[in-house]
Amino acid sequence: MPVTADFEAYLSEDWYGHPMTVSALLECEAEAGFEYAVVMPQTKLDPDNDGLLSALEGHSNLLPCVMMNPHLGEDGIALLEGYVTRGARGVKLMGAIHEFEVDDPIVHPYVEAAGRLGIVVSIHSDKGNCSADRFAAIAGKYPEVPIIMDHMGFPDHFEEGLAVCREHENISMGTTILRFYKRWANNPEETVPVELGRAVDQLGPERVVFGSNLPEYRPIQVKRAIQRLALGKEAEDLIFGENLARIYGI
Repeated sequence: MPVTADFEAYLSEDWYGHPMTVSALLECEAEAGFEYAVVMPQTKLDPDNDGLLSALEGHSNLLPCVMMNPHLGEDGIALLEGYVTRGARGVKLMGAIHEFEVDDPIVHPYVEAAGRLGIVVSIHSDKGNCSADRFAAIAGKYPEVPIIMDHMGFPDHFEEGLAVCREHENISMGTTILRFYKRWANNPEETVPVELGRAVDQLGPERVVFGSNLPEYRPIQVKRAIQRLALGKEAEDLIFGENLARIYGI
């Protein structure tokens, strides 16, 4: 059976008025048929990486991805090394919160450390300091490090995201785009994300990984949106988990 996996879910502090628990997260993933999930801490200036690692301990199908602030410099690298010792499998870089440019040299030591530690780098893409064209500086310098482009460069830099991914094979596009559903429909349960289909056509299904952004959207909602593209079973198997299994060594 193909591996099924979600590259981005969060232990949010607000899930229908309550904190997202591990059991609730597992229930949401199971609803969509996902066996594995990469889990990140609540997005904030001081993310609770220690709490994330403690909460996921003993859950081999939940892969911790800690969130790091590159402004911490060498102290942050030391923290990251400690997190990996405790089981972290990925690192999230969130320039929209920690206010750094994706191609700023302060980011380089963290990507270099990820390569040395054998973990995956997920990077938030947006506009301005997080625009997709900035990913080239990192991907080109560290071609051996697997990078996931969160949000596929949406909404303003999808074309740049495609161009960067064509040039750098170590970048995969992450499908956390349902937040932009009004580009395609007035209801997220009806949307057909055609740009995702373009990414598959231009890059191949091997370069696209499923991500839900839970709890912003339930995995089943994002999965259904992708299924409306009618990409075929082989492509869906890759997107819904086989690609992430390869990247994370599941």
